[in-house]
Amino acid sequence: MGEYSKIELLLLDKFTEAIDSFIQTAVYSQTDKDKLMYSSCVDDKEKEVFTKKEIKKMQKKLAKCNPDIAEFLRCYISPSEFDLSGDNYDQYRERLIRNFLLQEFDDVLEVLTMKLKKVEDIESIDELEWEEMIEEGHYGIDNKFMSHFIKYMAIADRLTTFKSILETVEEEKKQQVKEKLTNPVMTYTNYQNDEPKDVFIVEELEKRLAIEAVEYKRKLDDEWDKYTFDPMYFDNFISGDLYNEFLKSLYERIKPLNDFEINKYLTLSVNQFKTHTPEKRAEAFKRLYHDTYWFPNYMEYKEETYLSKYAMHVWKHYTNHFHLYKEATINALNDFKRGVTTTTKKPSKELKKDFNSLIPQTNKQDYILQLLEDLSITLNGTSILTPRKKGALRGVIEALREKMIIPNIGLSTLCNVFADKINLELKSELDASTTSEKYKKEALQYIKNNPIH
Repeated sequence: MGEYSKIELLLLDKFTEAIDSFIQTAVYSQTDKDKLMYSSCVDDKEKEVFTKKEIKKMQKKLAKCNPDIAEFLRCYISPSEFDLSGDNYDQYRERLIRNFLLQEFDDVLEVLTMKLKKVEDIESIDELEWEEMIEEGHYGIDNKFMSHFIKYMAIADRLTTFKSILETVEEEKKQQVKEKLTNPVMTYTNYQNDEPKDVFIVEELEKRLAIEAVEYKRKLDDEWDKYTFDPMYFDNFISGDLYNEFLKSLYERIKPLNDFEINKYLTLSVNQFKTHTPEKRAEAFKRLYHDTYWFPNYMEYKEETYLSKYAMHVWKHYTNHFHLYKEATINALNDFKRGVTTTTKKPSKELKKDFNSLIPQTNKQDYILQLLEDLSITLNGTSILTPRKKGALRGVIEALREKMIIPNIGLSTLCNVFADKINLELKSELDASTTSEKYKKEALQYIKNNPIH
């Protein structure tokens, strides 16, 4: 068939809506049971076992699908950025359904255009009648094949939900590891130990940087089709997110301590910044990165490997921003000596930011809130993002920060501030994703088309 007429396109829209309704009904019929079974698990380990078991079951079911729909299912379960082409997940599913119908409905459209010649004729038909046409196989519709497609698309949708649960669990595990290394529990006993290694803040900073370096490299290696190497990634990370984590960690540690312990901890930390300079620690960091990369396995360290060169790329950016961390620690010690930093919770309050204090200019506030509405992130000021689309917020924030509309501080802080403003629940950090990249591009285009005044 050549180019489709207006009537044919409208018919396709109606059948697409009907089939999408069937798929969503099938998904929702299982959702409550899934929630019940998941919530009945006694602990996180059992939840993970249950999730993986269900994924295996669905994979076996999908293997039985008709080969003619296999590619549609593959695209739905693992869409690439090219597949999505700027659509959100719901729009993408509807596009897949429409493409499927284009493949199967030529004869059906030919019959119906003979019967329904006007737009008004089509619009006058109730949505339940479109569903009945599919169920009963009217006008040459292969209702058994349609039912087969709906059944397996619902299975694919359920599979993506369970996969997202596992991905969230893995991200939370990574975050817990980061927090343990960045913010280890400090007890009174630690501070009674005269060995400075127990309170060396710079070494902990280096460990955190090594973990990020490994995770970034693995993301590039494992998802090479989605991500390309950004030579400025670590420049932005070290001066942004990592710096914000460092400040928070510094004040969190001294919060429960008495004045003697605060003075001792900050003094030792300042001294280490003098002894552990980037020039003196380059070799130690190469070895640290090597061990972190191969953990928990052992691999003999060799000088001048690719890993060492990559580690030195990271270290170059750390060297450029080392003074920020040193100055922050010196300032914390000086504040303490002046009586600004005490054992009260004042530092924490100073670090706490909200939308209005972060962006005091009302014209900027109005502009940002309107942008969120226009990009369908909020409706009447409240988030309408689904769990799969939360990364959209990160993308918009990256664009706003890049265009200097909002302060150039850590992404984690900005995401939390914005999430609070639009009542979006964040259980973990928003990582870079195809969704965040898509919305970053949309936001940059929006800013270009609608410059702030």
